[in-house]
Amino acid sequence: MSEMDAYLGVFVDEAREHLQNLNDSLLAIEENPDDKEALNEMFRSLHTLKGMAGTMDFERLTKLCHKMENFLDILRKGEILVTSEIVDKLFLSVDMIGKLIDNISETADEGDVNVDEMVSTIEQMMEEREVVEEAEEVKEEKEEIEETEEVLTTLEEEIVHVIKEAGKQGYKPYHLVVRLQPETMLKSARMYMVFKKLEDIGAEILKTIPDVQSIEEEKFDLEVEFFLIAKRDKSDIRKIINTISEIDKIIIEDIKLGEGEAKVKEEKREKVETGSKRRTRLTRTVRVDIEKLDTLMNLMGELVIARSRIVETLKKYQIKDVDESLAQLSRATLDLQNVVMKIRMIPVSFVFNRFPRMVRDLSRELGKKVNLIIRGQETELDRTVVDEIGDPLVHLIRNAIDHGIETPNERIMKGKPPEGTVELTARQEGNSVIIEVVDDGRGLDRMAIQRAAIEKGLLDESAAATMSDEEIYQYIFVSGFSTKKNASEVSGRGVGMDVVKNVIESLNGRVYIQSQPDKGTRVSIVLPLTLAIIQVLLVRVAGNVYAFPIVNIDSAIRASATEIKKVQDRDVIVVRGEIVPITFLRRVFGFNGVEETSDSLNVVIVRTRDQKRGFVVDELLGQEDIVIKSLGKLLSNIPYFGGGAILGDGSIALIMDIAGIPG
Repeated sequence: MSEMDAYLGVFVDEAREHLQNLNDSLLAIEENPDDKEALNEMFRSLHTLKGMAGTMDFERLTKLCHKMENFLDILRKGEILVTSEIVDKLFLSVDMIGKLIDNISETADEGDVNVDEMVSTIEQMMEEREVVEEAEEVKEEKEEIEETEEVLTTLEEEIVHVIKEAGKQGYKPYHLVVRLQPETMLKSARMYMVFKKLEDIGAEILKTIPDVQSIEEEKFDLEVEFFLIAKRDKSDIRKIINTISEIDKIIIEDIKLGEGEAKVKEEKREKVETGSKRRTRLTRTVRVDIEKLDTLMNLMGELVIARSRIVETLKKYQIKDVDESLAQLSRATLDLQNVVMKIRMIPVSFVFNRFPRMVRDLSRELGKKVNLIIRGQETELDRTVVDEIGDPLVHLIRNAIDHGIETPNERIMKGKPPEGTVELTARQEGNSVIIEVVDDGRGLDRMAIQRAAIEKGLLDESAAATMSDEEIYQYIFVSGFSTKKNASEVSGRGVGMDVVKNVIESLNGRVYIQSQPDKGTRVSIVLPLTLAIIQVLLVRVAGNVYAFPIVNIDSAIRASATEIKKVQDRDVIVVRGEIVPITFLRRVFGFNGVEETSDSLNVVIVRTRDQKRGFVVDELLGQEDIVIKSLGKLLSNIPYFGGGAILGDGSIALIMDIAGIPG
């Protein structure tokens, strides 16, 4: 593995960010061709991506980015007007960049993507006006040269001797200052590339400020000084260093020796250092591999379990002397738990940002006009959850556009505006996040879904007549189910919606559907904020311990058997004037000896969406933080439970899947 390979992961991550930025900027340009800021933003992303690709020796990616950058510079100057044709070709270019990045991510190589035809297309567009491609580079170089001043430091006598001897062999002494951009993540990696470029041109580095070890350990702000000798001119060195991405400024000048020293202006250094430190404080983030976060979460889980065991042990032996220390440990553990949880949380915008481009392409393909509205993209979810919800949302949005939104002519005939609307929203409610995909299209056809379900033998006509609309709509999540007679490139093969339900349920979430004919459809996904540590209410049923997530609990009450009534063959209880259906868990689990005549029944009232349900249990054990553990593949199909947890005494508690328990 070469030294450059170590930076491949960083390159791919940063390249994908720039790719997303290119798509976003291009969408803004398509909507408003006069948006100069979007053009500038796209130009900056291409310039940075070009530098990164050049550093990593990805020639085709560098070539394509360079040509696109030159063309965007013409657009920025207004020498060519932005047209829909130009935007379409730029989208194709961005797609090709995406393919190159995908290949690099998978194989560390650009693959068989041929960029020559796309480069020729861009060159043809550029031929409309005469452009001096290097004008901007010359201008930047001139500005940087004008800002060059004398440097600060006093060189050691040995270095002065080396400079004098090297001068006899045609070497020139230079003082080089390289300043990185404030948002640079891996500063030491960038500076390593500077060292590599200087060595490649035969330069010898005599001294750095700070020293090499500090640079390797990233113990510097944004700026490093190099004292070197080389046979190349200053302009050549500047151009070579400038090919490295995330370089903010380059200052290079001759070292003039006088009486064995290089004299400098102290004021300049203080000014530069102060500015560097001030700008460094703007960047307070660092990239962390998700596997390290998983390890940290697992260790946090073990700590929570160990704390629970200590509590149980102290209760058993009634030791009071350590109560204060235990309380302090509990507070520290809780604070650490909250910090770890927040570290894992990322905005859903990481997923949402991909959809404007997808909707744009899909609506064109289907000949429809669709306006995508995104709200709540700042809502945060656990990283694991965010990684998984991308595909389900793709299927939901594609179905909304293909099945839901009508063609412009259909909408006009129905009295609707020709442009349909798809809303993608996210919001937090308690310890859950609700993501909704809403369209104003034709809605779901209950009768069509019902007929298809009957034809496939999924239900009979008598049962269908008694089912609610929402119960009928759930059949669209059955694998292979489709009401479309002709499959298209987008949908109609009965695939996709079953993926939605399976993925969401694997995340301990639920999917709900509401729809009205010619009004539209609302698909709601309810997800837990995290899949790691949650608060639960522990209960006992027939000697076994079960856990109800606190987020679902409305209240816990005591009731007598006489308060339980029958309504339409269902047990119900009146709680604060509201009729709540109840379920005896002993019956559900098949345990004998149910005490339904007791004068003191423990009832846990839970809320699922807008409905309340009660569960009768033998005993309430109290509230506790637990670490969720998967039941594994062998037990994954067991109903009623969404996972398990190890308690402080070493016993197992099964976590109730409230929505999966029959009423």
